Amino acid sequence: MITKLITEITETRKSGAFLRKPVKKGEKPERKYYGIREWQAEHSISRLFRTSIRLQTAFDRCFSEFGMTAQEAAVLLHCAEEGETSAGKLARAIGRDKAKITRFVDRLEGNGFLSRKSDPRDHRLSIIKTTNSGRRVAPRLKARFEEVRGEFFEGVLNIDIDRLETVLQQLHANAERLCEAKQRKVERE
Repeated sequence: MITKLITEITETRKSGAFLRKPVKKGEKPERKYYGIREWQAEHSISRLFRTSIRLQTAFDRCFSEFGMTAQEAAVLLHCAEEGETSAGKLARAIGRDKAKITRFVDRLEGNGFLSRKSDPRDHRLSIIKTTNSGRRVAPRLKARFEEVRGEFFEGVLNIDIDRLETVLQQLHANAERLCEAKQRKVERE
């Protein structure tokens, strides 16, 4: 079975086309690949999603001893570095929507790491500040982020990290463009 699969993959690489399995009468045809690049791209996207999920899980486990997720830790660190900020500024800095940031801030405030007060110039806005407890834990959070990043990139050459950054920037730009196109389509309908 494995030998047959390897032979099929080898043959399809030589021919430049890949079909998962032959279609029997009455069956729905499976995805047809017109080249190894298309096949590899689909698997790369799948691997990217799986890696992202595993990385998020690993980061969250590393911050559970602090009673927070990695994203909450990132919010707390950003607040500690800024002194005071707003949910909108946090959302832009962290790359999450304001609703998600508000949930993170709610939880961090409930645990005594952040505080909120109304902006005296605009009562619709809140000023978010780190509490003494938040400032005390921030250096440990920063050290933990650095430790986990080091472990994640262990065995990866600096030149490969640079290439990865270039590829991820392009993929992010492509994803943004797709999201914007979908949003425009929804708005037109």
